[in-house]
Amino acid sequence: MEAMKKRKWTFLFTLIFSTIVNAQDYSLADDTRIFSGRISKINRDAKLIRIKIEFENAKYLTKNSRIDFWNESYPDRKCRVYLKGRTSEYLLARLSDYESCIRRVPFAVGSYLKMSSPDFDRNLEVGKELVKILHKKRTALNARKSRYEKDISVYIEKIDATNKRYEVLRQKLDLEWQKELSALEEDKLQSFQNLKDTTSSLNDIDYKLQQYRIRDQNLVEDRWSLDPKLYYKK
Repeated sequence: MEAMKKRKWTFLFTLIFSTIVNAQDYSLADDTRIFSGRISKINRDAKLIRIKIEFENAKYLTKNSRIDFWNESYPDRKCRVYLKGRTSEYLLARLSDYESCIRRVPFAVGSYLKMSSPDFDRNLEVGKELVKILHKKRTALNARKSRYEKDISVYIEKIDATNKRYEVLRQKLDLEWQKELSALEEDKLQSFQNLKDTTSSLNDIDYKLQQYRIRDQNLVEDRWSLDPKLYYKK
């Protein structure tokens, strides 16, 4: 009797110790490689189980991926299934040997399971590499975007500077234009005054020429008759 009690306590101690050790192992494992779910439906005849999941990385589980699952209390006793379908909330897996699997890992609807998958791990590694590449591309594109934003900012500043410079030139050109027009107006007034003065001088000369004009002869032809033969100078 004492021997049976001793074996019983030894078994319990070993079980508790194994559970603690395995729990520590899992706490130190990569959290991205182990996932969990709860069985929501079992089809014994078709050897299918449906598992409710709630983790975003499930997208890396692909059809026909191998999945090993176990009860959290017995991490060393695992069962293997293959994924037949997946949604954002459920996994549909097929057991190759249902009876053997349920003896090794007792489960029922509502059972909470821990799971891992080498295919999932490989897909995660590919995903991580892809994420690294995308981060590098994102960094390069952000640098390019910053450069273009700076170019646009400088471009706007250049436009403002060009507008200001040409505004100054336009104002200067307007002043020169007005100055030229004023000079032409002055030239016009001066020419008008010169024309007026010259016309006055010509009129004065014409008057004097008229006044001091000398005739070729002093006799004037008298036309008292209609007959030119009877004209004479007097």
